[in-house]
Amino acid sequence: MRRRMMFPLLLCLWSASALGQTQSATQERLKLAELLSVNKDSVYAKGLWRPDNPTKKNEPMEAVTELSCFRHGGNDLVGTEAFCLQVTAMVIDKAVGTLDVSTEWLKVIEWNETQIIATDDSSICLTSQTIFDLKRKTVIALDVRKPEAQGFRGACNLIPDRQTYYLQDVADYYARKFAAR
Repeated sequence: MRRRMMFPLLLCLWSASALGQTQSATQERLKLAELLSVNKDSVYAKGLWRPDNPTKKNEPMEAVTELSCFRHGGNDLVGTEAFCLQVTAMVIDKAVGTLDVSTEWLKVIEWNETQIIATDDSSICLTSQTIFDLKRKTVIALDVRKPEAQGFRGACNLIPDRQTYYLQDVADYYARKFAAR
């Protein structure tokens, strides 16, 4: 009799424990940055790039990135009608308060109702693709090492063949950072 009652009790306890672990894992998931503005001629997003498989070698810097894409007007800037501007800001020296802001012009090679794909191959070692998923309103990036590139003293060979990144929500990043203190 006890054995029959013990099994349902253990099953309930195990289920509750598993449910708690699932909820905990869900809470640990990072919030992806969403496209903040989407219309037929422009797209805007803001976030922090994070590698999908973080390691010591690809540890990200704390830098906020804004991406603005426009369907028209890029011919003189990048050689294609559609283009994106990626602006990244990061603190270089907290003691002095030095801020670094960089800009990159991206060529748009595809713009349709489901996605925008922008590329940058200006780096010696990498070709980068930024992919805007217009249905899910998210952004990912893919860096692919150029096979023929060597770089200074073979520096390009230290870079992985491929690395995927996602754009994390800015508020989520800072909330997690300050909660961890």
